[in-house]
Amino acid sequence: MARYFYQMLILVLLTQGSQIVAAGADLHADGELDPQRISQIEAMLSAQPAGFGRPIADRIFWASAKTREQFRSNIVAEAESLLRHKFPAWNDTLYLEFSRNGNRPPGERMLRQRHGWLYPLVLAECLEDQGRFLPLLNKVLREYTRERTWVLPAHDWELVNFRGERCTVDLASSAFAADLAQNLYWLGDRLDPAVRKDVATAIDTRIFAAFKRSLATGHDAFWLGSTNDPVKNNWNAVCLAGVVSAARTILPDRHDRAVFLAAGEHYSRYFINGFREDGYCDEGAGYWAYGFGNFVLLREALVNATGGQIDLFAQPKIRRIAEYGVHIQMTDGLAPPFADCRFGTVIDPELLSYCRQTLGLEVGSNDAAGAVNPLHQIAFLFMSQTPPPNSSGGATKDIETLQLRSFFDQAGVLLCRPADGQSSCLSAAIKAGGNGSHSHNDIGSFVIAVQGKQVVGDPGGPYAYDDKTFGPHRFDRKLLNSYGHSVPVVGGQLQLDATKIQPKVIGTNFTGVEDEIEIDLKPAYPVATLKNLVRTMRFSRQGEGRVTIEDTVSFSRPEKFEAAIQTPGSIRRTGEHSFEFTFEGRRLSAEVQTADGFEVSQERITEMGAPTFTRLGMKLKKPITDSRITITFRPLTSPR
Repeated sequence: MARYFYQMLILVLLTQGSQIVAAGADLHADGELDPQRISQIEAMLSAQPAGFGRPIADRIFWASAKTREQFRSNIVAEAESLLRHKFPAWNDTLYLEFSRNGNRPPGERMLRQRHGWLYPLVLAECLEDQGRFLPLLNKVLREYTRERTWVLPAHDWELVNFRGERCTVDLASSAFAADLAQNLYWLGDRLDPAVRKDVATAIDTRIFAAFKRSLATGHDAFWLGSTNDPVKNNWNAVCLAGVVSAARTILPDRHDRAVFLAAGEHYSRYFINGFREDGYCDEGAGYWAYGFGNFVLLREALVNATGGQIDLFAQPKIRRIAEYGVHIQMTDGLAPPFADCRFGTVIDPELLSYCRQTLGLEVGSNDAAGAVNPLHQIAFLFMSQTPPPNSSGGATKDIETLQLRSFFDQAGVLLCRPADGQSSCLSAAIKAGGNGSHSHNDIGSFVIAVQGKQVVGDPGGPYAYDDKTFGPHRFDRKLLNSYGHSVPVVGGQLQLDATKIQPKVIGTNFTGVEDEIEIDLKPAYPVATLKNLVRTMRFSRQGEGRVTIEDTVSFSRPEKFEAAIQTPGSIRRTGEHSFEFTFEGRRLSAEVQTADGFEVSQERITEMGAPTFTRLGMKLKKPITDSRITITFRPLTSPR
């Protein structure tokens, strides 16, 4: 998910005489857009559309050290290499791979290889302004207008886009339209006028007209949401960011622009409603960066176009959502890979920096901006980053508490960190709930990291979706069901669908020395004989640190019970009841205590493109009615 988050940038097509098909009729046929509000927004807008940054003709801007330092130092050399290569061909067979067998990567890779030429060619030309990349750019842009569709294969189930029957707006098409328009805005009349016209027409047909039709009919845009059907996913922010940014920078008619901006202002409320009141993101840390990052882009487009008169950050809940990016960190930016979050995900530093500047958040050591790469990230370089007029949505938690722990009380997710100045190098996280459309069956799942590297716990993932990922067979995969997580197998049963389980935290006790949380796991298992199952995590900051996971279980009659630990590294058994886990030079010992003997099994799990994890199973030797299993983890900092 790294870098995927910004995939939706501002599009724009400026230049005098650029020919765009007008937006047409007002887009409030669904009854949710207020004509009076559209008129109010129209009065806020300038006579001419505008985007972020400056066109190529502004040599003061493009020649400045501030602008040039934002881009990769080898960007011109990268563009020069493309002059010697053949542009990747469109391939129907690769695109149709998903519709034939549910395989997403081939078609997506083909599109990515083609669209990846845009960034280096345009940036190199803007930096040089010598015209040597323009012939290839004209050719490449024309190729893009001739593509069957910009929609990802997995989002064109019925192939209506592929066959040219109608256009729909998805994550990729809106992002790519934004990229195309932003490029045209920068290059202006340096490009072939016929090419500019074709690209403008393609954006209008594939994005604007499709969006208008969805607003008028309610079809082909589930991601918009409505009063009767509010959405709860990242699509809303991502697609709106692309569509609205495009309209505000490309449409010459002020009223037409106002309609699209009104849609962005109104419908983005459904994205905000998808977060819990404590700010927790059910989709996971990677999707927070993707979805909220695009919400930031939408916010900036509206702020910029209206002179700050529309600011989505003025809503009180925004602060709590932004704070998620701070509070979901364990140490060194590492986030627990709960939900569809890739293992090893680090909270994006550019987005954190933006939140610090606009909301005054304390973001710790990850405040420095990282390298800007894909074109659709470039908006961050030119954003106003202005604080909202009313950003008092609750003060950031005091720094001592923030350093020690974060607790999302509604989701039941706890993160524990070592105290500054102490020798402990452990951090940990555990979840009781917080499950949504990207849910795994992971009630009670935990993560333990040593010196900023996860050594045991939740495997995260997947890295690649297919046609079964979001269907009735989603939880057939070990990576997504509870077998692939560090949670028990109870009476031979895996956990139920976690989206249908109400998280229940029995109790918490937080101090400067130790944090404790008790979670009721009983509702997660379809076992009639299960009387009680409580998981307790204790996190000690004393010495080098210690994490204890304790499961207390009782049945009305003897049943099987198996504990499990997942690791991305190696496992070495060091005693009858002890193990050592090693990953990237970090080592963790585990001591297992139980009155009942257990049998050990190991299974490597490799699915859906995710890194291989090894599952250490510890099955009690005989069925039990009452038992307690305690696993104590300690860091190993000395060599073997």
